[in-house]
Amino acid sequence: MTLVELAAVAAAVLPAGVIAFQVALVAGLPLGEATMGGRAATVDGVLQPPYRAIAVGSAVVLVVAAWIVLGRAGMVPIFLGGQALVWGAWVVAGFMALNTVTNRSGRHPLERWGTASITLVAAFLVGYVAYAAP
Repeated sequence: MTLVELAAVAAAVLPAGVIAFQVALVAGLPLGEATMGGRAATVDGVLQPPYRAIAVGSAVVLVVAAWIVLGRAGMVPIFLGGQALVWGAWVVAGFMALNTVTNRSGRHPLERWGTASITLVAAFLVGYVAYAAP
């Protein structure tokens, strides 16, 4: 496995924990205050339906982002090709960096330190893949 492929796998696996957390929130995990900056409506920590829909959307976006990164590394087939895939990977890197900033502004320590750490590392890994992949 090349260094680019290793970075792509790491960049795809790191957000898997965040994806699992979002899915758990949709299923009723009472940690709704640890997402969306702690500003989402909850009852006893459980996200209310509109925020559960947002959590589903977040999980889907992260899955698509992981697929784009793996595609940029040439590890999975993807509908984007050539320059569009390069730009797509850079968009994912920027998204992860922006996500880090928003996570750091969250009220809950899990979001501020846990999720922000994951997205920060992922941003650097995706940036490397976007830049270095053939």
